[in-house]
Amino acid sequence: MSKMMHALRVRRILFAPIVLLTLFLLPQMAGATEIQKVISPAGIEVWLIEDHSVPVISLAFGWKGGTAVEPSGKEGVTMLASGLMDEGAGDIDSAAFQQKIADLGLDYSFDASADDFSGHLRTLTENKDQAADLLALALTKPRFDEEPVERMRRHFLIAIEGEMRDPGSAANRVLEKKLLGDHPYARSNYGTKESMSALNADDLRNFVKDRLTRDHLYVAAAGDINATDLGRLVDRAFAGLPAKGAPIDVPEGKATDKGSLWVLERDIPQATVLFAQNGIKRSDKDFFAAYLMNYVLGGGGFSSRLMTEVREKRGLSYGINTDLATLDHAGLITGSYETPNDKVAETLGLVRKEWRRMAEEGPTATELDDARTYLLGYYPRNLTTSSKAADTLLGIQMNHLGFDYVERRRKEIEAVTIDDVKRVAKALLDEKALTIVVAGKPGDLPGAQKVQ
Repeated sequence: MSKMMHALRVRRILFAPIVLLTLFLLPQMAGATEIQKVISPAGIEVWLIEDHSVPVISLAFGWKGGTAVEPSGKEGVTMLASGLMDEGAGDIDSAAFQQKIADLGLDYSFDASADDFSGHLRTLTENKDQAADLLALALTKPRFDEEPVERMRRHFLIAIEGEMRDPGSAANRVLEKKLLGDHPYARSNYGTKESMSALNADDLRNFVKDRLTRDHLYVAAAGDINATDLGRLVDRAFAGLPAKGAPIDVPEGKATDKGSLWVLERDIPQATVLFAQNGIKRSDKDFFAAYLMNYVLGGGGFSSRLMTEVREKRGLSYGINTDLATLDHAGLITGSYETPNDKVAETLGLVRKEWRRMAEEGPTATELDDARTYLLGYYPRNLTTSSKAADTLLGIQMNHLGFDYVERRRKEIEAVTIDDVKRVAKALLDEKALTIVVAGKPGDLPGAQKVQ
């Protein structure tokens, strides 16, 4: 939207968005820029990286409350809704809605996870008002007509079947259940065949009414728009949402510390091996020490210890990796690899050995310096396009990392000492606490239990 005329200057002062704070950023997109925190006329907070080098605007937006808050019997409704937010709204049916997206050249999508429901909209600057109107219509008046609902339901039922057939996905379902028991995080985001089959249009409307509300909303933007115009654009898209939604109530989850080994028999030549134990949440003060530790152990690709021992020295797997899985209400350390069935026992021995060595010795000074250099160096790539920049800002918001995170992140990583990493490794890592699931036919594994 264009700015108001000078004759309306007083009204503009009263209702224009307020730029609360700016922060100088790392070089990205067309050059160094700043994050602006903007409050729209309707009171919606949005973070902005302004860049006028290309006539494109990216919006990233999300709501707290993902699949983990689904009511019993309604599992899968969040995922089903994510597939239907471009399938008609208001007086525009599915085909016409899709045509409008195409005509406007929009990049428009929704996604669901255990903790969040999120969306992305990328538009040419000249089409921004029409794009915002289309988004607002989808969020406030989705149609959920029978044909698209049934089509998307079939799509997700096929995905559920795929999870059951695919060895890695099936193993992951077992791993989550053995780790977390009945916690909502142990459920598939797709729900079950029974729950997905039973969902109807009223369930989807209840989802929109209870969850897509302003009190759970986060918005970020990047690209060819200033703060004043962005405030109005955001209101155009989101101000029509209900002010308050249903409460988000997810219990805290903690992985069991009773290690176990499970075999999910599958007639495949290469076994899939998944392993995990309790980890650390993103909000923990020792997160970056754990982050650096994980990079050295298994998160650093070809430079990690596990890759060196399992692939480079012995050729037992094409690749092996570990990661910190940080959810809102749980933290896990996870890992995976594939190996010939007759090599499973040997590779598990190596995993346990490196797990134990890191807990007892920590990283070397050289390993820590290399990890620090990489983790500081790769981050600016998250800000190289308007889409990536908007998504990055949204992630910072939704993880409650703070407006100064981009600058603070570097300082916090640089402040981590080798003693910090050794302390965290000793406190976190316990090879006896690993829950391990093998999908394949690995032969005799001492202590292994079979699972269907």
